[in-house]
Amino acid sequence: MTHADHALPHALARSSQATPQHGHAQLLGNLAARGQHNLGASLAMLPALAHTDTWLSLTQLQAASLQKLMAQQDSWLAQWQGWFHSACQISQANTVSKLLEQEVNLTLRAVQILGQQTVDLASLQENLEVNYGYWASLHTPVATAAQSSSD
Repeated sequence: MTHADHALPHALARSSQATPQHGHAQLLGNLAARGQHNLGASLAMLPALAHTDTWLSLTQLQAASLQKLMAQQDSWLAQWQGWFHSACQISQANTVSKLLEQEVNLTLRAVQILGQQTVDLASLQENLEVNYGYWASLHTPVATAAQSSSD
């Protein structure tokens, strides 16, 4: 066994004992709390599902979400078209060093586009969770009764 073979189990043990960063734990806690809130709000609004206005407003929420997703897809398509245009220009390199530079830049740009798409989707998901939770809380019997009494 080499020195590296002995070091690996110790490194793995230390990494498994390490506590997650507070920021990551807080983010995951927020995600779980939103999910739990949305589940509770969904269950509480079951009686409201008998009303057509509930379904109409849900359809509006879904349409707005779809519009956001389509706008993101349009942006992604434009970015990938620019990337493809750059990829077509690689053949114009006149030295190996220029070719390698262009290929590395092209690869980095693809990673950047994929990374931004991932961030965009995560942002959209979080936005949808918050919007749905708010929408569902507005359609629970308690919120509906409070709104009716204030009218």
